[in-house]
Amino acid sequence: MLSTHTERFVVFQVQNEWLVTYGDRTQISYPTREEAENSAFNAADALASQGRAVSVLIMPDGPDANGQCPMILSGHIPQANQN
Repeated sequence: MLSTHTERFVVFQVQNEWLVTYGDRTQISYPTREEAENSAFNAADALASQGRAVSVLIMPDGPDANGQCPMILSGHIPQANQN
């Protein structure tokens, strides 16, 4: 039985570092947005490969990000039917 709960990773900038959170805890900080995004996507892929629903929310750079909206990428890998 699959859970309908979606695991969410959030990537955002605080001062000069990028943070990746999962649930209510910070996983790790990175010096660049690219490294933080790669970490979040790798972790999300690992959970998705186990059949869990995941999403990655990427917040725009800084508080005044030229009107950019946050980017949300969602998905899960469907379970194969057992015949």
